[in-house]
Amino acid sequence: AIKKRLEKVEISLARARSETRKHQQKYRKAEQQAQKSKTLERKIVELKKAKVAMIKKQKESAARHREYTESKTREIMALKRKERTAGQKVSKLEAEIKIHKNNLEKRKDYSIKLSSKLKQTESHLMKLLAMRKKEL
Repeated sequence: AIKKRLEKVEISLARARSETRKHQQKYRKAEQQAQKSKTLERKIVELKKAKVAMIKKQKESAARHREYTESKTREIMALKRKERTAGQKVSKLEAEIKIHKNNLEKRKDYSIKLSSKLKQTESHLMKLLAMRKKEL
């Protein structure tokens, strides 16, 4: 009877040891899973930070691009205004040149007429002088 009991106790002890080993294995697996979980959580936090940084960079880049575009647009508008002003100045100068050319042409014509009259008067005076000399 003691042998049977001893066998039962040994079997019970063996089962308990086996259960203990199983529990230890499960505990180790659970610890490994917890470590993996912590590692994954750290990675998630890092990825979220990287995402935030990337979004910030994208916004900064978009703002720089927008500012550059606006700057170039303002530059183009200024150049167009300058071109328009220069065109107006050119038109004004061309109009002045036309006026001056017309005035010059009128003076030229007037000068030619005066010169012609002067020659006629000189010729007439020479004839008169010649007639007086003949009379004297």
